[in-house]
Amino acid sequence: MRRLGTLLATVALVAAVSPIPAGAAAPVSFPDGVASGDVTPVSAVLWTRADQATTLTAEVSTDPSFALRTLRFPESVTASADFTAKIVVAPLVPNHRYFYRFRHDGSVSPVGTFKTAPSPLLPAGVRFVYTGDSDGTIVNGHPAFNNFETLAAARNENPDFFVYLGDTIYADSVFRPTGPAVTLDDYRAAYRVNRGYPNLTDLLRATSTYAIWDDHEVVNDFDSVTVDPQRYANGRQAFLENLPVETVLRLHDAGCRSDPMFRVFRWGRDADVIVLDERSCRSAEVKPACTFANGSLDLAPTLPPPARMQFGLPANPPPGCLAALNDPTRTYLGSVQKQALLTVLRWSPARFKFVVSEDAIQQFYALPYDRWEGYGAERAEILNFIRANAIRNVTFLTTDEHAVMMNQVFVDRFADPQPIAYEAVTGPIATFTSQQQIAAFGQALGDPNLVAKFQGALNLVGEDCRNLNVSSYAVVAVDPVAGTASITMKDSNGAVVHDQLAASTACTAAIGP
Repeated sequence: MRRLGTLLATVALVAAVSPIPAGAAAPVSFPDGVASGDVTPVSAVLWTRADQATTLTAEVSTDPSFALRTLRFPESVTASADFTAKIVVAPLVPNHRYFYRFRHDGSVSPVGTFKTAPSPLLPAGVRFVYTGDSDGTIVNGHPAFNNFETLAAARNENPDFFVYLGDTIYADSVFRPTGPAVTLDDYRAAYRVNRGYPNLTDLLRATSTYAIWDDHEVVNDFDSVTVDPQRYANGRQAFLENLPVETVLRLHDAGCRSDPMFRVFRWGRDADVIVLDERSCRSAEVKPACTFANGSLDLAPTLPPPARMQFGLPANPPPGCLAALNDPTRTYLGSVQKQALLTVLRWSPARFKFVVSEDAIQQFYALPYDRWEGYGAERAEILNFIRANAIRNVTFLTTDEHAVMMNQVFVDRFADPQPIAYEAVTGPIATFTSQQQIAAFGQALGDPNLVAKFQGALNLVGEDCRNLNVSSYAVVAVDPVAGTASITMKDSNGAVVHDQLAASTACTAAIGP
């Protein structure tokens, strides 16, 4: 990775000192760096932001000096898209490393690189990283949390690609000096702040990205029904402007706030990466139905009565709560996206199916309202479909919990405990850890033992590995010869994460054959 970084830096330096011809237009700068994404065997999306309206040319070559055959793609950038450029470059050759840059006359961007996906007909190994939850808000000139060191460690893995899995900004961070983002300019500004972190821009420059949003790109825990339409539109536009994702979406669902950003990417014969959009179509939460007469919210409504009493909860949740949580008319994905997911799972020939999920699908009871557990009927439908069709090696890759949590996925720990899939939760990059959040919530409730109770809930479901107090990322590696895949959780120093309650247990998982 150091050799690649040195090469890119050298190429960028040569470009930067190249003379500007006499009479050329005013220099153009690229304040947010460059990025590539949504890579296929034959195409990629290239991204940058200029400092002014202009016409840019994206140059793409297998030669880092761009002296050999170079493809060129012109693109106009205007204020209407905040001077961002997104260019789909094609045709490319499968399983090749490409270098790219943007230029306007003598002004040249930093050089980025990506690798095209291998042919879906051929066996190929793949090694990638994923994480999410990056609050880059600046407080009195300093980061509210850290310098995104987790992303520096992830870059040092030399991954084939990076999955930027939700909460790519915190538009509603408690540290924002002007309050939550509302206007389009507010949301755009949040992305610019995050791009001020070299550890993010260096990673985006060094490999390609598959990005998806979660809630904090708009507002905490939003759904498609109750979200303010204008804030939703502003947040979505800013996300699409600032991440290298396709803007021509392949699914249309009139029942959603907007078309879901569902995508599927094949890496060789053995791996599918299935990206879900779990915000654009979801029904409203049912917290009102699960609130007791005294105004307190049930903290674990799906926990069985004996266990509820063990954790100091009333024997039963509020009347109607469980029916609301399991109402089959409520949806997490929308009917069209759900069917697309089931179709890919059923008919994909890939040995490993990695489902990129913004929110956790494993069962752990505590405050399920925003997770898959809070939409019980659709969760059970998808899991039962996987089981009924004997679909193997389905693995959910997840963030949002601000913790490492690895476990089997079953319909119900007590009533139907057969493992159906696996889930590996990682993160955060830069925000409060789960332990910090739970402790603060417990303090507000007057319960100093809430962290211990949550650990008890994880014990109840037999969590394979957990660490609630670490910033982390995950490394996924597929070995086509052995027919296996592995997932390894690592911290911001690149060290393997270990279980918080069993220090000898490394947070790793083997999938397959």
